[in-house]
Amino acid sequence: EKYKSATGIDPEKGSNAAANTKSNQTSSHDLSSHFTGGTLAIDLGTSTLKLSHRQSSHNNNKKVNPTVSVDREGYRSTPALVWIGESNDEDAIVGRLAQARSFDKKGGCIIQPRLAMEKNENNELASKATRDIIYNAAGNALDQILGGAGRGGGNSNEPLFVLDSTMVTKGSYSVRPICLYPNHHDENQYLACYRDAINKMTSPAGIASFVAEPIAAVTGAEHYNLLPPKDANASSVLVIDVGGLSTSISLVSGDKEVLHSSSFPFGGDTFIDALVSHLIRNFDGFQHEAAHGGLSRDGNSPLSSKPTLSDASALQRLYEASTHAIHELSNKTRCDINIPYLTMDLETRQPKHLEFGMARQVVESEVQSFVSNSLVPHLESGDITLSPSFPPPTTLSALFSSAIMSTLEKTALTPFNLRAILLVGGGARIPLVRKSLKTATAVLAGDAYANNTDGKRLVMLEGELSEEINVIGAALWGSEGN
Repeated sequence: EKYKSATGIDPEKGSNAAANTKSNQTSSHDLSSHFTGGTLAIDLGTSTLKLSHRQSSHNNNKKVNPTVSVDREGYRSTPALVWIGESNDEDAIVGRLAQARSFDKKGGCIIQPRLAMEKNENNELASKATRDIIYNAAGNALDQILGGAGRGGGNSNEPLFVLDSTMVTKGSYSVRPICLYPNHHDENQYLACYRDAINKMTSPAGIASFVAEPIAAVTGAEHYNLLPPKDANASSVLVIDVGGLSTSISLVSGDKEVLHSSSFPFGGDTFIDALVSHLIRNFDGFQHEAAHGGLSRDGNSPLSSKPTLSDASALQRLYEASTHAIHELSNKTRCDINIPYLTMDLETRQPKHLEFGMARQVVESEVQSFVSNSLVPHLESGDITLSPSFPPPTTLSALFSSAIMSTLEKTALTPFNLRAILLVGGGARIPLVRKSLKTATAVLAGDAYANNTDGKRLVMLEGELSEEINVIGAALWGSEGN
């Protein structure tokens, strides 16, 4: 009755209609005051899951800043992976424990919930994996944040999010979920699957809200005063989100509407794949498999940068070491990679240890080769992303130039009609990505624009904020009556 009074919707009759309301429109009903535990933004990415909580402020009328949730292991994000066993009796494993089985799957399978929802091949399995990882991560976060205000210890078959404190039971919280979603050509298909998963975690169904990632990014950037003031002739923001597996380019209007969005399969994980591929080709313990380790297409995806190796354990250790190395190379130009007992010499039966000194320039060269030899031909074979006004790109900066121009051409704008170009995402911290975007901006709008000497219009976020701005912006967006 309280829900019906607040929204004008009968949850027994109209909750599905409420859930399917276009998510980037502002609702005429503000439900935020009914959630005594505040809002929880959920950023389910291709590589990681991030959460941001904002306390309810209706009691003290004070503005409360969102905080990014830290899991029980002290990390600000969780690997977006779910391991599901062959038997229904086996419990699903999520996060870092699932990541440890990425290559040696122990008879089960690894699900990336977001990719599974995008593929739309097995919606039931995708929905279950999505509920498993969100229930685990969000339940742990809310238990730490709210303590006695919620009642931890429930299971994934019961609602995690409820309308108000009078409805809280064991394992539930009076918290409103705000879910981010990507803008792409299958947006409605993805949202239908995502809503179905989230509605099974809420009571009543339909209390969750959904916001497009670029809208959340702009909301977060405005909150921190990172964007220049709006201008009558320049109100739109071009958001470039370099995630784990893909890069999206979206144009967000001054009134927070996504005018156009496109994406291509390039992200921070591309650099990790490139380094693993280089190590496989240059480590003498894998010379018999060198032909299989490289940046190329595979049978599971139209384009893949992931190398292959018959030794699943060795491949797992290569990826772990390469991930640390890429993070290290974002802050310095060289690093050492040491993996003892990586493999065994088949002739001498002695262990082989990998010891490499790696330069950032070597990884960048591998990535540039992937862009020119694999990614650009793949994009040219389709009908999206690249601008016909530019020659085929041969570098990452040229790819950015062409992709940005393509978006501007479709919306009849120029860089000077933009309020700002905003670079976000985990991959935005990588030096080559930042340098390439700056070069691309200089090509399109001149050095003064790229160097911000005529106003700060090229905004490249620093540190953790670059990958957390979306989830912070979603928490702000959801607790302001949207």
